[in-house]
Order: sequence, then structure tokens, then C-alpha cells
Amino acid sequence: MRLIARIIIAVVVNALGLLAASTFIPGFHLTANMEELLILAAIFTALYFILRPIVKLILGPFLVLTLGLGLIVVNAVMLYLLDFIAKKFMISQNLSVGGIVPLLEASLLLSVLNFLLHYAEKD
Repeated sequence: MRLIARIIIAVVVNALGLLAASTFIPGFHLTANMEELLILAAIFTALYFILRPIVKLILGPFLVLTLGLGLIVVNAVMLYLLDFIAKKFMISQNLSVGGIVPLLEASLLLSVLNFLLHYAEKD
């Protein structure tokens, strides 16, 4: 039961992060209804929990050389994959990222929110 609650909380935090990114970051646009937003957040959460550790393992030496700043790039790739998956599988046409800078800013915002979530879970 604890795992299910953790996943639900992660989806809600990522949904709030996507909404915050679309509100505060110019060039990151998300005009989805609540159902599409939760689906996008669930996909992003799945990418974050499943694919991100694999990419971090593969890019381990790069992450060490950049002193951890390469994690921003890894998170940006996760967000780009979310945009690609949403458009490719017709989940939502309402998510668009208008360049590298909004992508990096949104990934930084979502990274901070996920860090705070994981920090709160440890207590």
C-alpha cells in the first residue's frame, strides 16, 4: 500500500510541476485538461522512475566529470521524451516545448520538485 501511495504522490507532484512550468517558464506550453495532465504526469513519473536510473548508469562517467550537473541534461531528456511520446501516441497535442532553454528550465524545476519529494519521503 505504501508503494501505491508513493506513486500517486509522485504523479500529483509531477502534475503540479508541469503546471508550474507552463505558468512560469516562457516557451513551455501546456494547455491540457485535468485528465490529460494526469496522464502526462503519470508518463513522466514512469520515465523518471524506470528510464532515468538506466540513463544515469550509462552516463555515469559523464555525470562524474560534470560534478552532477549532467543530471540536468538527463532530466531534460526525460522531459523531451515526454513531449515526444505525447505527440507520437496522440496522448496530448497540448504540450509543446519551444527550445532548449525552456526545456532545461522546466527540467530544473521538475528536478527540484522531485528532490523535495524524495527528501520528504525519507523522514
